[in-house]
Amino acid sequence: MTTRIKKRVLDEIRAHAESSYPEECCGLLVADADHRIIESVRATNAYPGVRHHRYDIDPVELFRADQTAAERGLKIAGVYHSHPNHPASLSAFDLEHSLPSYSYVVVAVPSGRAGDTRSWIPSGDHRTASEDRIAVEG
Repeated sequence: MTTRIKKRVLDEIRAHAESSYPEECCGLLVADADHRIIESVRATNAYPGVRHHRYDIDPVELFRADQTAAERGLKIAGVYHSHPNHPASLSAFDLEHSLPSYSYVVVAVPSGRAGDTRSWIPSGDHRTASEDRIAVEG
């Protein structure tokens, strides 16, 4: 599969990752009817503990973003978050809390600078994920 994402959106996500460093940032990926990621929605990292290696999106925030997207004929297609000083892959914690129908875009942020960015599709058993190629569109 391929995650098609607007360049502007990818730039916004990477900027969010840098501005949140050394904590993880998180947000939602909004797609059009053709499954292209055309917007991102910043979310508050509501994880109650140390946030440099965990994130949590408040379910109420997710619900509101989903409602707003639906009113516009769009849908929430996934989640993005950053990994400060760690690779752009899904951790065991990320997998345990994932939804298999969502794409997960992860930005590695070594030393405060956005680096490697990858997309993942989790399996239904929450144990593995398949890498999804990112296609950046104008």
